Amino acid sequence: MDETEIKYGGCYSNGIYGNKWSVYQITREHADGTVTFKIVAGAGRRKSATLPREEFAGWAKYEVALKENEWVKLTPDRYRDPE
Repeated sequence: MDETEIKYGGCYSNGIYGNKWSVYQITREHADGTVTFKIVAGAGRRKSATLPREEFAGWAKYEVALKENEWVKLTPDRYRDPE
């Protein structure tokens, strides 16, 4: 992903199937160019960490949203629900 697509509150997946699949949610953006995230699905669930925005963007393959009990990939025709 491009680092400009990473935004506060967004959920992102690494796109890996199986035991290494994860979803991280951005919980804070820092002035120094880092982002703090919590792991909301996958290994390490409920833990938090901070990475440079560029490194996080390299990990993230696409944005996702929780729809009922399933994480779905957000595409231009499938935007997040209005808040």
